[in-house]
Amino acid sequence: MDVLNRASSSIDVWDPNWDDPFTPTAEADDEFAELVAAVRAVQEAFTRSRPDPATASAIAGKIRSVATELEEHEVGEDDQIPGRRWDLAGRGQALAPPLHLDEVTETTARGRVTVGRFHSGRYAMNGGVTPLIFDEIMARLANGFGRPWARTAYLHVDFRTPAPLHVELRVEAEFVRQDGRKRFMRGAMYHGDTLVAEADGLWVELKPEQTLNISERGTE
Repeated sequence: MDVLNRASSSIDVWDPNWDDPFTPTAEADDEFAELVAAVRAVQEAFTRSRPDPATASAIAGKIRSVATELEEHEVGEDDQIPGRRWDLAGRGQALAPPLHLDEVTETTARGRVTVGRFHSGRYAMNGGVTPLIFDEIMARLANGFGRPWARTAYLHVDFRTPAPLHVELRVEAEFVRQDGRKRFMRGAMYHGDTLVAEADGLWVELKPEQTLNISERGTE
């Protein structure tokens, strides 16, 4: 079975686009999925380590060598794979913890995430990581099912209790209502039956002139 069929029968994993099919994530063992796992492993190992100066210098050289090799394959944002591997937990990006989507409807989504020390804020999940997770699941629900693209206008998070590391957390999202271009969302995070955090958010549908690459415009 070739790489494309191993990962997904409906998504070309080597030529993804920005159209999120918003379906439950899958387990994939293709080459890019292995690369993502390796990057996350480096992040976690780096956070846990206390190398001596010589070891730190040697490892830095190896990592810079890997970065140089990857730079030879640089493409534009519309052609990159990270962030657009919709079938993978975390979409193939290495910033936020990989969120596994288990159940998806037009108005609800449920998933799970496990956080290691790379995302720690001293013995518990860093408070800044929680909004990343909420933004992932709530934004995908806000933009799912063929809805025109919308961006986060605000995301308000209430922290109820510290979120532990190395255990599975349940994450839920709800599409509350739409008012014109505004999409109101709600989210919650649980450790077992304990509410860890909850969120309210607003996503606003973009106007045609707002869909341009503002990063490129800023360099003109």
